[in-house]
Amino acid sequence: MPPSTKVSVMPKTMTKAASRRLEMLDSLWPDARAELWHRSKEDGYSTIPRTLPLILSLIDNLGGGKDASRVYIDLWCRQMDDSFVEVTDEETFAYSSGYSTTGRNVRSWRERMDILQNLGFVSIKPNGSRKYGYILLSHPHKVIKRLREQGQIPENWWGAFTKRATEVGASIF
Repeated sequence: MPPSTKVSVMPKTMTKAASRRLEMLDSLWPDARAELWHRSKEDGYSTIPRTLPLILSLIDNLGGGKDASRVYIDLWCRQMDDSFVEVTDEETFAYSSGYSTTGRNVRSWRERMDILQNLGFVSIKPNGSRKYGYILLSHPHKVIKRLREQGQIPENWWGAFTKRATEVGASIF
């Protein structure tokens, strides 16, 4: 890239609130910072929505008694901040999602993938003869908006979700 078109990224300056939190952390746990993970300093981590715990509870609530949230969190941890996941080995994905019984694990994982697709949280495309070849994670807040418009969101969950989204400054569309 020619020097004149190179984009420079300035690090974010720490907010007063963030500075106060670090002061509190240091006062409660002196010398603990060296033992903490920070996403900007390490590889092997993923960025997730701060509303994800509530989203996971909604998925399980709407999943008809199936624990599809374990599959959803695994997918979030596999995407590289582009919402795209390539399924390389269904058995590995199933095991990572907590399905370890040989013979049933992949079937259970596929059932949960179908729940996530039916709810609109993921889109699935084949890779050759493999039905579950590629996965695209939809913006969860847009999915929730659509589910709410369809009358599928419990009011108590909606109240907790909108409160949390407001707390973290997330758009709920």
